[in-house]
Amino acid sequence: MAGLHAIETPIVIFSFDRPHYLRRFCLSLKAQQGVELDPRRIILMQDGAVSRRSGVRYAEDARLAESVEVFREIFPTGKVMQAEENLGIAFNIRRGETHVFETLKADLGYFFEDDLELGPAYLLTMERLRDAVAERPEVGYFAAYGEHRSPSDLARPKLIGLDHHWGFGLRREAWKRISAWLEPYFAILRQADYQHRNDIAILRFLQGQEMAHNVTSQDSLKAVAAAANGIVRVMTDVSFARYIGEKGASFSEALYRELGYENVVVAGRTDLPIPPLTAAQSAAILAQQQKRYTDFRKNELDRHFARFATWHFDPERLLKRADVDDLFRLLLDRLPESEDVYTLYVGRQTVRELRSSMMNSREFRARVQQG
Repeated sequence: MAGLHAIETPIVIFSFDRPHYLRRFCLSLKAQQGVELDPRRIILMQDGAVSRRSGVRYAEDARLAESVEVFREIFPTGKVMQAEENLGIAFNIRRGETHVFETLKADLGYFFEDDLELGPAYLLTMERLRDAVAERPEVGYFAAYGEHRSPSDLARPKLIGLDHHWGFGLRREAWKRISAWLEPYFAILRQADYQHRNDIAILRFLQGQEMAHNVTSQDSLKAVAAAANGIVRVMTDVSFARYIGEKGASFSEALYRELGYENVVVAGRTDLPIPPLTAAQSAAILAQQQKRYTDFRKNELDRHFARFATWHFDPERLLKRADVDDLFRLLLDRLPESEDVYTLYVGRQTVRELRSSMMNSREFRARVQQG
């Protein structure tokens, strides 16, 4: 269409079992003003229902199918990449980023979860943001969902530090550096379903770094990784979208209302310029972000870890004799029948490994059936 800004950047949508949110997002994406979308470059990363690792079902197949139907109804020529298993948030997002940067070889991607409702100028603002940081290679992330907790001039958007990774643009070179820094973190995540990740191991990993966070989510660790690598994350102070995720992995209705998301005023104008990010502004934003995570590592992490470890345990630790006894008592209502059992397991297998093998044993399944 004449006069419209063509969006060439791949757009990736991460979806699971919330088709009602996905519909609102997709409709808001389709209603973008001032831009021309190529639906063939809009990709739905649909996560699966059952974890191959644990066998746990996290959603009903019908809900996932409904999500795919919603996407295809609104973007019939869009691309659906449906996972055969439940990957969890972290690896579904990583799958999308890998597709953009390694398969498509794109230098930039736009990434959205299903719980953001875009104002009509969101993508146009993202394109202006891209231009505003074009001369700042240190900028890796940018977004336009805004900081609703602080006053802003709706007619004069400013650039501030990015908080959550919502509706963001991500550059390929930044992604590669962040991914390399996070490899030990992803190695920990691979050991269990994301919902049951080993927080103790993650906090130990952070104790070996100069920067840290008190939250072990993939979103928080990426923020630390960016700061540790000198990568700047920016967003507009004005809100060009509204977060709608009242119910999800990280939010409840009460917390949603407490944080004021239901009252966000979304800017709808398409004529608002985004000023170029200066070197001084970029350095100030990075310094602020680095100070936050450096101060937490230096002053808070060890105490936080000690408190956390009083009621959480590391399932990847090697078994002790007492651990073997506890697992046999709890799962099989008995103790091991010979010393050979201790020789086989103590100091050789992890708590998680023995627990998993015992819970898959015929003896344990029989006891479950008996009640």
